[in-house]
Amino acid sequence: MLRRVGRLARLLGVLIAALGLVVLQSCSKDDSGASAKSGKSGKTSNSESAAPDFKLDSLDGKTVELESLKGKIVVIDFWATWCPPCRITLPLVNKVYEQTRGKDVEVYGISTDRVSSEKVKEFVKENKISMPILHDRNGTVSMKYGVRGIPTMFIIDRDGNIRDKHVGADRSLDKRVLKEIKDLLEE
Repeated sequence: MLRRVGRLARLLGVLIAALGLVVLQSCSKDDSGASAKSGKSGKTSNSESAAPDFKLDSLDGKTVELESLKGKIVVIDFWATWCPPCRITLPLVNKVYEQTRGKDVEVYGISTDRVSSEKVKEFVKENKISMPILHDRNGTVSMKYGVRGIPTMFIIDRDGNIRDKHVGADRSLDKRVLKEIKDLLEE
């Protein structure tokens, strides 16, 4: 009987550890408890298609429309305050923002939080995020982009085409994205 309980305890421990790894790889976009399947950590896609236009307000009250950014390379990163993998990638995306300022590049974080913008502002301030943050509170933009898990980042070229997509946490994301931006700037 004790052996059986010991085996069950070990099995339960393994299952809990596996579940923890899944959560760390990518969070579900839907914080209501519904599950959303997402890609593996660091997964990229190179398919080229037109980026859906969007119009969102930033936390500082400005309205950003993708259409008005044509001619620039645009990086958008979907994230949420409650997502552990997003806490890994958000500072890296901010680093990309800092290193591309003044170039023909726009970098935006898009919060998918279903909370007030004030709560998102608090998180941004506490975590010293300097890039502009847009708030997709009702999820319409993330649905347009087919975001099924976060963090998910898109790189959009000067013509408004999605050139790359990164899904999940990746501690070298900034280096990879900076290289991709450099290549696009040279095209």
